[in-house]
Amino acid sequence: MLSRPFTVVLTQRAAKKYFGDADPIGKLLRYNGEYDLEVTGVMADPPSNSSMHYDFVASLSSIAGMKDLSWMTGAQQVGGGMVLTWLRLKAAGDSSAVAKTLGALSGGGDVYSLTALPDVYLTSHFGDLSNIRYLGVFPLVAGLILLLALVNYMSLATAKATTRAKEVGVRKVMGAGRRLIAGQFYTESAVYAILSFVVGMGLFLWVRSPFMALLQLKIDDGFLVQPVVLAFYGVLMLGIVFLAGSYPALVLSRFNPVAVLYGRMSRRRGGEWVRRFFSVFQFTISMVMIVSSIVIGKELYHLRHADTGVDRENVVMIPFGESLSHYPQFRREAGSVAGVRQVGTAEFALYDGYNEYVASVPGSDKSISMFAMGADRGFMEVTGLRWKQRPVSVADLTDGQHVLLNEAGAAGLGLPADARGRRVRMGSKIYTVSGVLKDFNYESMQQGIGPLCVFVSSDTVYEGKRGCLFARIGPHVNIPSVVDALRRAYLKYDRQTAFEYQFMDDAFDKMYRAEDRLSALFDVFTVITVVIACLGLFALSTFSAEQRLREIGIRKILGASAMGIGRLLSVDFLQPVLVAVLIASPLAWWLMHRWLDNFAYRTSLSWWIFPAAGGVLAIISFGTVLFQSVRAARVNPVENLRTD
Repeated sequence: MLSRPFTVVLTQRAAKKYFGDADPIGKLLRYNGEYDLEVTGVMADPPSNSSMHYDFVASLSSIAGMKDLSWMTGAQQVGGGMVLTWLRLKAAGDSSAVAKTLGALSGGGDVYSLTALPDVYLTSHFGDLSNIRYLGVFPLVAGLILLLALVNYMSLATAKATTRAKEVGVRKVMGAGRRLIAGQFYTESAVYAILSFVVGMGLFLWVRSPFMALLQLKIDDGFLVQPVVLAFYGVLMLGIVFLAGSYPALVLSRFNPVAVLYGRMSRRRGGEWVRRFFSVFQFTISMVMIVSSIVIGKELYHLRHADTGVDRENVVMIPFGESLSHYPQFRREAGSVAGVRQVGTAEFALYDGYNEYVASVPGSDKSISMFAMGADRGFMEVTGLRWKQRPVSVADLTDGQHVLLNEAGAAGLGLPADARGRRVRMGSKIYTVSGVLKDFNYESMQQGIGPLCVFVSSDTVYEGKRGCLFARIGPHVNIPSVVDALRRAYLKYDRQTAFEYQFMDDAFDKMYRAEDRLSALFDVFTVITVVIACLGLFALSTFSAEQRLREIGIRKILGASAMGIGRLLSVDFLQPVLVAVLIASPLAWWLMHRWLDNFAYRTSLSWWIFPAAGGVLAIISFGTVLFQSVRAARVNPVENLRTD
């Protein structure tokens, strides 16, 4: 289908969009307003988990017939280009041998390496998450929340052991074996697990859309009913049944019927220590989650409010391509729009990729990798870049023989304190340094500031080339009307390419989408974790109050107040919380210290975060227990003393 030049295959959605219900085979689509492509096939839409997002696949041989792209096919040497080369190997172990052969075919001067498709897929598909390592957070947090729920269930099941001890004793006296009793409790756990699983699936379907919107991901509905996914659901449910029923079944089935029927179970404290351990475990996880949420939010605030050396406020970036005619006129017209204070031009939108050179000082063996971008003089004014060393002659900036460096670039090349007038090699050409810019963050603040050079040119250089117009909008103006005026000016000179724009501060924030989502997810997960832990604490305090009804009644008769009794009952439950704070603080410090190491610019891990998180957890826990304790203490003492 793609053997001939100027042929194209469409996806189903593209065929529907352009041709409706008609058969598109043999019909023409005009590409870039100049070339007619014949539709030779229709393919299925790529699934949501594909790393390739496309609607058209055109024949590669078409490039030779396109005047603006034909230069790409004329090179006789092997090197970097606009296409990827895919190889299907006979065996995975052949990759190093094939790489050596490729080096030999290119003349022996180049070194090649092959990347496995799974690695390419993961990097490409999750590029919008910015950081693949965050993928591990989802199953980890889901596992912790599920574990908390299981711990709650087992803790409450064993807490109710004393109320069911007589039942177990009577059943054993009547001849029931340990295996039968354990099977009964396993059956009960299975019923709870299955009901919870059904309710959980219903909740998942209900919150799936907002959750996917939060992650800015799209997952096909068919993925949820694939055999592998359904099998995983089944294994997950069986695992929950096994874990939830294991400890209660083992504990309750071991009761000695004689001891139970004589009422000796109340003297056994093993179960109480187990429940205390469970409580400490729950609140340790809750404490770690709270600290993590605070630190992540603090780091994001630091990134967005740190001085990056660029004035991003009210700067709109408008990319343009070769199809935009008379760029200098468009630039002047954009600058004359009411509300626009300054305009400038650069080869790329800021934070959106750069060229890369091998840079060195002539006569030196030392070379470094240096990012590069072209820009006009207005670009420095619009973005508010600051000078470390101003150019001696502004006229020399645009002569094609001079270059600007940032501080990191000058230091990396080993230039003296005043680098002006020094000669540097960029690729195969030698330039003179005309000035040095103060370092500014042109990439994410997760990385340090690397070497950068700026080739300054006049705006006429961008005639018939790709680039980006930067326009600073003044304060107290109607921004939508200004953007609309810029759109009208753009469409006067380019009706083939859609008008697009992005504010620079939005582009800056976009680099931290992964951290934004991580922060939002941690906030949600932290609330869920604390709620689950407090639900368990609430249930245990309820059960404890039921066991101490006679004590509460006697204390009230002797003059104790309801609030005093509530505080007395609550103190025992605060001990696991305090122990959890002591355990979780160093653990949370270590985890967050490791996470902050991923950022070249990071906030401090302040000491106050840990007592603040512990205080929040203690207040929530104390309030939960105190509410139930005071409620139990307000019951008429006569009713409590009549319970037995």
